[in-house]
Amino acid sequence: MRKLFIFTCLCVFPLLVASCGSAARMNKADQPWSYEVESVGVGAEGTYVLRVWSWYRTPDMPVNVAGKNAVHAVIFKGVPAGGGASAQPPLYKGQISASDSLFFDGFFTAAYQNYVNSVASGSRQVLKTGNREYKIGYVVSVAKDNLRKYLETQGVVKALSEGF
Repeated sequence: MRKLFIFTCLCVFPLLVASCGSAARMNKADQPWSYEVESVGVGAEGTYVLRVWSWYRTPDMPVNVAGKNAVHAVIFKGVPAGGGASAQPPLYKGQISASDSLFFDGFFTAAYQNYVNSVASGSRQVLKTGNREYKIGYVVSVAKDNLRKYLETQGVVKALSEGF
């Protein structure tokens, strides 16, 4: 009986350790992001103009957080209709695979900035929502056509011409 208990422990312990390791490797694409997005209107050809509302602990949120949230919305959530623009589906559909998870970890550290065309000056709005939280809005322009091309070349998103 004791040998069975030891054998079971030796088999189960590595599985427990492995499962804890994968939880530690959760990436930015898998984490719950704290933002809302709304369409402001139609931008230049191949761009989305969005108002991104982000929750932050101080009223001095860096502008790059709004840009990161806007790009995340275009990739994973899509863009709602509004301001004369129609709703747009997300660029990435389905569950995030392990390889895509690693790709998005690196992408959201710096590369996403290549697809934020501009943050409108004077567009910042700050609302206090709680004791230690602020809802901060910026108008951000995202180059969705260039973003799609990049994701296609990386093999993360299927090309629109595939399947024909």
